[in-house]
Amino acid sequence: MHIALLAADGHHPTSIARVLYCSRTTIYAVVGRFVGEGQAAFEDRKRRGPKPLLDQSAHERMEELVEEEMPTAYGWLRSRWSCGLLVLQLFRERAVVVSRETVRRALHRLNFRWRRPRPVPPSKDPEQKQERLKEILQMLKLAGSFFQDETKLETNPRVGFCWMREGKQKQLRTPGTNQKVWISGALNWRTGRFHWVVGERKNDELFMKLLERLRRIYRCHRHLHLAIDNDPSHTSGRVEEYVKGSGERVRLYPLPAWSPQSNPVELIWWGLHEAVSRNHNCKELGDLVEFAEGYLEEKQPFGLKLGEDYKQLERSPP
Repeated sequence: MHIALLAADGHHPTSIARVLYCSRTTIYAVVGRFVGEGQAAFEDRKRRGPKPLLDQSAHERMEELVEEEMPTAYGWLRSRWSCGLLVLQLFRERAVVVSRETVRRALHRLNFRWRRPRPVPPSKDPEQKQERLKEILQMLKLAGSFFQDETKLETNPRVGFCWMREGKQKQLRTPGTNQKVWISGALNWRTGRFHWVVGERKNDELFMKLLERLRRIYRCHRHLHLAIDNDPSHTSGRVEEYVKGSGERVRLYPLPAWSPQSNPVELIWWGLHEAVSRNHNCKELGDLVEFAEGYLEEKQPFGLKLGEDYKQLERSPP
């Protein structure tokens, strides 16, 4: 378009080529096309070269297969579509002979990428979830209200980002035999104090050990209200007998299933693993537990806030 405008303004082809850094042949070709075709000369031209092996209908079919269908629906013993499997399926349906690279390039043009999927929980009744959260909000207004959860510490360190010189990767030594321990903790929502116990396994014994510790510390409280997840170690028969034997002093409030964001203790565990578990150099399990307990003591009391689920519920009209 610049060439046409400069030529219409009376500039010589040589000066136009010098200003726009192109050849005189290009000047004559563009001007001639503009004189013969008019404004249509500036519209997009059809793609040159051979006809594409995959037409628009084949692209639409690939989109349907990748987004909506599973390979097992067509008799393939595969759980996901690969480029090679799409080649076979297109040949079966349309007798189109293409290579895996052709299919890969077509998928990239369709904005598909080879990435890990994000696991999502099964769909739950939103009304049931809101009822659970309302029950937890009512619990927080009572004295002796806690959030409870567990986490695992291992002598095999979790790998995390750290500073290292360019071209020289830092080495992270791992133990010959991995040892692990579980921490069960409860957060006092009113004071921010965090209490925990340590055990070799995540079971109902570890959970009842935590309950015993809370009962000793908070002897002045008539009731202890704990928001817990739906792990079997919290709902076993032994735990039910323990709760009944406490004279209903201990009361458990299950959180909605598949909702770790509803438990603020998860943020405590996140900070613990960021500060202690990642890239640690503790050779003995006792040293690692001492390291973790020192971190928890140093951070007391924890100033945590309710998650977005609770905030939306509080803002909603009754």
